[in-house]
Amino acid sequence: MSKSQQNQFKRWPYYILAVVSCFTLAALVFVLTDHTSPKKAEAITEHRAPVHIASLPYEERLDAPMEEGVKRIDYAILRALQNTNVSTSGIKLVSIKQQKYGDEIFHFQQLHINSQYSAQELIKPIAAALVQWSDKATLTKLSDAVYRVALNDVETHLLKFTQNTKPVVPAKDAATLDIGGHLTIVIDDLGESISAAHSLAGLRYPVTFAIWPRASYPKEIAAIAKAASREVIIHQPMEPISADAKPGPGAVYVTMTPEEIRSTIRTNLKLVPGAVGLNNHMGSKFTQDRNAVRAVAQEAKKSGFFVLDSVTHAKSVFFDEAKRQGLVAFRRSVFIDNVKEVQNILHQLKKAERIALAKGTAIAIGHPYPATLLALQEWEKQRNKKVAVVTLSELLDF
Repeated sequence: MSKSQQNQFKRWPYYILAVVSCFTLAALVFVLTDHTSPKKAEAITEHRAPVHIASLPYEERLDAPMEEGVKRIDYAILRALQNTNVSTSGIKLVSIKQQKYGDEIFHFQQLHINSQYSAQELIKPIAAALVQWSDKATLTKLSDAVYRVALNDVETHLLKFTQNTKPVVPAKDAATLDIGGHLTIVIDDLGESISAAHSLAGLRYPVTFAIWPRASYPKEIAAIAKAASREVIIHQPMEPISADAKPGPGAVYVTMTPEEIRSTIRTNLKLVPGAVGLNNHMGSKFTQDRNAVRAVAQEAKKSGFFVLDSVTHAKSVFFDEAKRQGLVAFRRSVFIDNVKEVQNILHQLKKAERIALAKGTAIAIGHPYPATLLALQEWEKQRNKKVAVVTLSELLDF
């Protein structure tokens, strides 16, 4: 064997090692590279998403499909009109009526859209938006100018269109000139953002601060509320139906004994200075349990608190049981920011106004989202002055 052949024979293990290394590197690259096809974007965005601060507990999805569906329809209509450059002054909520669907309460609405466009020009984008945001909604033509929207075959909206080439001037609502109403706005989930508290304190009308008792800054935010003469209540975490929704520290659960529930509530009531009532954070499971909410009501009664049922489930007995225990009790009318978009929040505030005018009183609940804070500031400029904004305590007088 020649010397050259001997050298090649000695080098063959290195050739094999190089080949194996190449195959190993190729396999590693394949594994680390995502070869799956891209996922399609969801057509419908998440509603009632959590506040984006790591220390905050998650919100649960409101267990009220009809109410959520109506608000999606609201959003679809408003978004379509906005994208078609219809002036907000030309979109008028003419009337609102409380309706029942199974165990749920929802609000039927009649809208008048007055713009430079014909009904036929506006219906196409509205229909497309309904498909995107509420695929169970149906749109029916009643006449050239009137259309009906239904959800689960139940009428939710009546749309009337008028075309006007002249600039739209907001008209006075003759139907409500001699009617008064009182509205309370409650902002939940306070306790983490000092800046949000200052923003709410700076509004020219009163809002009720609902503060998490075991948040980072309950005392500081209660002090901001007190300095601005804002009413404060405890935002009490309660057990939701979904195990994925975390109510946060200081929560009460149906598996607790009545004394454990009372002890937890007793501790929480001491953590927010100046509080005069409480409402539930989450609680879709807890508020359906009469024995559980009875224990909460009994402890609240000892401190002279009132109770606000946020109605996170259609079968909540929190309001009824609090009344049975002799407490002053209230029940939420509207959530204003299930969809966190300024125009939609303004529409929900107008809906709350209409309920107050029709029933005498209404309670709207929102959250310290940036869009909500902006909408509350904008609402001050355009709100119906025939609706007085009052605290929950003041609502007792009407």
